[in-house]
Amino acid sequence: MNNEIKNKGLRVIPLSGAETIGLNCYVVEYNDDIFVVDYGVTFPDGETYGIEYILPPLAYLLENKHRIKAIIMTHAHLDHVGGIPFVIDKLGYPPIYGSPFAVEFVKDKLAESRKDKQAKLYTVAKDDILKFGDVQISFFHVTHSIPQAYGVCFHTPEGHVVYTGDYKLDETPTNDIPTEMGKIKELGRKGVLVALLDSTNAFEKGKSNSELYIRDVLEEQIRKAPGRVIVATFSSLVTRQSGLIDVAKKLNKKVFVSGRSLESNIKIAMRIGYIHPQANVMLGRNDLDKHPDNKLLILSTGSQGEEFASLTRIAKGTHKTISLKKTDTVIMSSSVIPTKVMEVQNLMDAIARRGVRIINTRLMDVHSSGHPNQEDMKEMALALNAKYNIPVHGFTSFAAQHRQVLKEAGINESSVFIPVEGQVFAFENGIIKHEKKVAADPIYAVGDMILEDGAQIIAERKALAKDGIVVVSLVLEKGKVTKVSTVVKGIDAEDKQKSVLAEIKQRIAGLRGKVSDEKAVKKEIYARVGAFFHKVLRRYPIIIVDVAHE
Repeated sequence: MNNEIKNKGLRVIPLSGAETIGLNCYVVEYNDDIFVVDYGVTFPDGETYGIEYILPPLAYLLENKHRIKAIIMTHAHLDHVGGIPFVIDKLGYPPIYGSPFAVEFVKDKLAESRKDKQAKLYTVAKDDILKFGDVQISFFHVTHSIPQAYGVCFHTPEGHVVYTGDYKLDETPTNDIPTEMGKIKELGRKGVLVALLDSTNAFEKGKSNSELYIRDVLEEQIRKAPGRVIVATFSSLVTRQSGLIDVAKKLNKKVFVSGRSLESNIKIAMRIGYIHPQANVMLGRNDLDKHPDNKLLILSTGSQGEEFASLTRIAKGTHKTISLKKTDTVIMSSSVIPTKVMEVQNLMDAIARRGVRIINTRLMDVHSSGHPNQEDMKEMALALNAKYNIPVHGFTSFAAQHRQVLKEAGINESSVFIPVEGQVFAFENGIIKHEKKVAADPIYAVGDMILEDGAQIIAERKALAKDGIVVVSLVLEKGKVTKVSTVVKGIDAEDKQKSVLAEIKQRIAGLRGKVSDEKAVKKEIYARVGAFFHKVLRRYPIIIVDVAHE
């Protein structure tokens, strides 16, 4: 399939992230130049059977890699930049631009993949302007749950394209500045042709809670706790972790960080000066036993019940340093990802069995999203005042609700377009046009290896899990079928398996001496064995026929 677009002009392509949460990748094109905004990663649910990572579509970018001028990173969350180390070499190492935190974060990830030496990473400040021929790129700071998050504007002769990135309108963020609404309103006054808008919380009414308010709630619970407090957050929620370190200092407590990704992110924050090392506050692994329990605050990974995360190991009693005590308090300072509901429930059950108190968002406000609620969405869209609006970063129902929210704000719903991934929005003389979709099939990876046909592998694994496998081995000797053996896996009961094997052998037995051509033998066995499973057992197993010759 040839995905290359040969026409000139301005195009915006939500390549991924327009029909799902996470997996963000957006393309802005002007004439022959392509700019990739983010290239994220997501983690599979239980339906992918051993696949470790899902990445945005790659076919279009590969076919047009000679046109890619830059990868622009809005911020350092994995769902926006986590896919870069997998594909940067395949794309020919185009230059990567982002905030200091984002650049340091990706640099570390590239080093793990041994691609940091060839990569070209450039730090941009929020007031910098990048120039690429007829296109200029500017940035505006947005408050999010990670340091130095940016929105981005592409200034082209055809018009301005704005992508808000992930943002919230928080007037009192922790260790951060508020979203730069002044810059955003100025863009709106100058004229925005099309805006790509964060839809994550489209069903959440009102405004999102301030991070300062969340910190105050956490501070009160930490102050009242009789013993140690373990706070589990997303490892990337550095803004909250920074606030909690300040709380610990205020309450004369010590902080221990548990979890590799969390330790890494805090080190990056310290490296760029976002978090300043707190003298006599941060503890090493060997210092925990030197302080009373009521003077200890532990920041931990594992808020989603991840199997090998710190809090999960603590709950299971397999952590090398920390064992739960009945005087401990565990605070789950995060939302629950929809695909992780049972993992989180199992984690909380394991903690509860040890007699430990658990505080989560169902009890009190110990977490606030880094995304806009409905009133924030209205304020952002009205400030940008774009001619066309494209809700992204959410499921289709989120985008549809976002359109309704904008309608309530007085924005004409005919200016709001619900995208599908791979859809091409072209602009000519300020008018939007729809062009043929580009390939938008996600790609799959295990470890650091991209699978050539991940979709087929998943399909096969689903079939194995649901219907099992049948292996028929036979011998062709002097033009006749002789020895036959059969193995069936995935039948639930031993007695049933014996009857199935007997039935298969009976159906194959009729072949002896009748078919001598290997291709014909395989075709006949597929038909006979398949018919038995389909009609009798209502199953569709994978059937493998192995033919030997004597």
